[in-house]
Amino acid sequence: MDVVDTTVRGVYMVGGPKQMAPVVLLTDETGRIMPVFVGHSEAMSIHIALRKETTPRPMTHDLIVIMLEELGGSVKSVLVDDLDEGTFYARLVIDVQDTQKEIDARPSDCIAIAVRTGAPIQVRENLFNQVAIESSELEGVSSLDEYITTDQS
Repeated sequence: MDVVDTTVRGVYMVGGPKQMAPVVLLTDETGRIMPVFVGHSEAMSIHIALRKETTPRPMTHDLIVIMLEELGGSVKSVLVDDLDEGTFYARLVIDVQDTQKEIDARPSDCIAIAVRTGAPIQVRENLFNQVAIESSELEGVSSLDEYITTDQS
């Protein structure tokens, strides 16, 4: 199976003023972009991990990583391998007790875990080619930071 190695370019918001949606942009080595729409909580989780910020208590994806490590496992990679009716499918590939296991999971959860562990994020090549866009095709995309307000008092 041929795969494309990707990196997370960032978490962004797209859409109009009344309906903004979070999107994670994955890029390959040539600069092509694969947009993956995610939920708001997953977007924040990925954003926090990309910024290497910590929270006072472990968030769900932090807890998953901690549990896996405490049980002697590790994340080997993430594979985004299918698209059906607008929904991406992914697998979290883990090593546990000298055995590799693939767990079906949402791409957003897989990406949040991969960012925390440094695991590679791969996309099936034919899928990436099907959905990839050039950066010039990005319209109405703005950084998630523009939508996050923090109380600095």
